[in-house]
Amino acid sequence: MDGTELASRFSYITNSLRFCGPKEACRQFLKYANKKGSEAADEVRASIKRFEGLYPYLSAIAEKNSRDFLDYEVVEAYWIGNGLLEKFNDEDIKQIIGKLMHRGLPKSIGESLIKNLPHGFVPHHNFNVLYVGVGRTSGTVETNLQNMDNCRISWGKVAEVHGNDLIVKTQSLKHESGKFFFSEDETKTAVYLKGMLPKIRKNDMIALHWGFACYVLDEKQLGNLKKYSKKIIDIMNSNKIIK
Repeated sequence: MDGTELASRFSYITNSLRFCGPKEACRQFLKYANKKGSEAADEVRASIKRFEGLYPYLSAIAEKNSRDFLDYEVVEAYWIGNGLLEKFNDEDIKQIIGKLMHRGLPKSIGESLIKNLPHGFVPHHNFNVLYVGVGRTSGTVETNLQNMDNCRISWGKVAEVHGNDLIVKTQSLKHESGKFFFSEDETKTAVYLKGMLPKIRKNDMIALHWGFACYVLDEKQLGNLKKYSKKIIDIMNSNKIIK
């Protein structure tokens, strides 16, 4: 799998729900996943650049690491997490927020986020969800705890496969007494596309985005997703940031 397909998998559900990106992108994502080819790749590339929140992150990670924005490790860094994130400092994160302000993030919110930025964040999707605020750049969904939980990249173990649905053992994002944390051992139903996950089976560890199973995680990726999710929550909690 290359970075173009990985980006397509994680971006498919939010585009099909009309939360972000150009309306034709989800069809292009499926076309690339099934056929690939240079024409399909060019279409996906052009559409990803039009995603309100996604492209500023991918382009920043790519520039920092002298890569293309659809390089596999660049895409993986944003959606799952890997070592490319470790090169970022607080000033880099402020610059990304500045770019988001040019893509739809209200100026008053962006300036406040920059002014009050805690030390240590990295440009992971779950940073965008929890600190920047789900829906704030695109303006398509309300910024609340339920949508944060839906939008963050979570992980789960497949307990059963039923047609186009998966029964998954996973967790939920909670917020109590000013602290974020994950509940454990929850059972949820997720949807998936057989064209994307044709060999999905019981006990696979999957990545979830808005209730959509988009990718089977290997052990290292699972560890990184947990690591960076915890890092972001720990910073949120230590600085008493309440959304």
